[in-house]
Amino acid sequence: MLKKLLCLFFVFITLLSFCSCGGNKGADAQLVYPIDKDPRFLDPQIIYDIGAKNIIANCFEGLVAIDKDGVIIPAAAEKWETNTNETIYTFHLRKDMKWKITSAAGKIIGENYKEEFDSRVTAHDFAFGLTRALLPETLCPGADSLFSIKNAKKVYKGDLPSSALGIKAVDDYTLRITLSQADPDFLYTLLESYCMPCNEEFFEKTGGRYGLATRYLIYNGPFYINNWADDISVSVRKSDTYHSADSVMPASVYFSINNEQPTRLKKLTDSTYSVTPLTKAQAEELSKKKHYTVNSFSSSVTALIFNCSDEGLKNKNIRKAIVSSFDYSVIENTYGKCDASGLIPDSFLTGSLRFSEYRKETDRYYNASPLTLFKKGLNEIEQSGIEVTVLCSEENENTVRALMQSWQSVLGVSFTVYAEATDDVTLKERIRKGDYQIAFADLDFTGNRVYQILSSLTSSSKENILLLKDKNYDSMVSAIKKADGIAPLATKAKAAEQYLISECAVIPLYKGTDYYGLGKKVSGVIHNISGEIVYFKNTIRK
Repeated sequence: MLKKLLCLFFVFITLLSFCSCGGNKGADAQLVYPIDKDPRFLDPQIIYDIGAKNIIANCFEGLVAIDKDGVIIPAAAEKWETNTNETIYTFHLRKDMKWKITSAAGKIIGENYKEEFDSRVTAHDFAFGLTRALLPETLCPGADSLFSIKNAKKVYKGDLPSSALGIKAVDDYTLRITLSQADPDFLYTLLESYCMPCNEEFFEKTGGRYGLATRYLIYNGPFYINNWADDISVSVRKSDTYHSADSVMPASVYFSINNEQPTRLKKLTDSTYSVTPLTKAQAEELSKKKHYTVNSFSSSVTALIFNCSDEGLKNKNIRKAIVSSFDYSVIENTYGKCDASGLIPDSFLTGSLRFSEYRKETDRYYNASPLTLFKKGLNEIEQSGIEVTVLCSEENENTVRALMQSWQSVLGVSFTVYAEATDDVTLKERIRKGDYQIAFADLDFTGNRVYQILSSLTSSSKENILLLKDKNYDSMVSAIKKADGIAPLATKAKAAEQYLISECAVIPLYKGTDYYGLGKKVSGVIHNISGEIVYFKNTIRK
């Protein structure tokens, strides 16, 4: 109870400072950004939700970063080179990097930590962080995107020790990473949270509690966490040990926990928020106002998502019958053309190029009679009929109910379908947990690399929201990383994506756009490729 009261007191004082005219402008601005929920933990190697990723992206710095145009630039590594076939990367690290150690974290290390702890950020820290991500016991959600590293897959499966990895700290400031084959995605993969450095000595001192509270973290990025108030906020402050501290613009960033989308536009225009995600309608309203900016990203796809482990829906003919009787005019009348060519958003990359450049229109239609397919499927599962619930957002409930009418008119009384509407946060969480039969929802993937998405849907992936167990698909994904060059990689990825659609495991419907509003005279915000990660290091309010 005392902790909660202290947290509330801190939040009250912080909000008072945000409202004062002296601390919220210029290079020392105090910024506010809403996230949907309180992070359960902030261990960079195992986080998966977007709010936590935003916090880590601002408190840690990887070997590389991206600029405002999405181009890879040096970060903790001031330079790097590769061999001729791009299978060996040698990174040369900055020598002026220090870990930010709060007094609470210092107590974890020991009484004399200032004299005895090596606070330099070195190649050993990056080697340990990457190795942790590939250990089977870590349960890193993006580990398979690192499988191009030599022996990574075998280490992850427990077939080889971690010492066999192609990851080596040559000396304190030189890191060598050897790949089993060239990987056009590799530098972009290094932007991910699980590629952040981790000091082995500090990690061991936490006794398995790394990232569970502020005292169990140390930081190498432009900010550090100075307060974590449960279910209220996570506040980060400019780090005085960051190698380029003078170039960091904001004094602090306050990640306010608020999943109530309708309130976000008002909080932006009354200067409570500095940057916020917006709905399309909110973005259109804000764009009419002076001194505000709207950033948009074609980074989502709305789809019909099937739980392929469900007793009835695991049958392909039943899924195919449902898709074949889908009334696309309902979607087109509500949202416009069904223009999603695949399940991967257009903005996502393969190598340094957008995947949409390699993809043609997807054929979602089938010649066979839906009713014939449905009856065949029922015979195969030895059932006279099935009941299905379609999970959706409250915003899309009317659309789903219109679709239900078309399904029942085509498939008859043997197909009983219900709609269940819920809020967006619950919808995402239930899909992630596999607690649904059919979902009408945005595809919510971790990361923004084509291979990351496709590999997250393989049989062994803990992120497989489709719960599809298909050896053919698994083999297709495995072949992607063996491709020699960007174009062959994209071709194999396109084939794997089309296979999921042809199996009626997921049917992409229409492209979505994510919108982010910037407060009055706020500038210098950098987003990642999909827009969902916001980097605040260069952000100012004039």
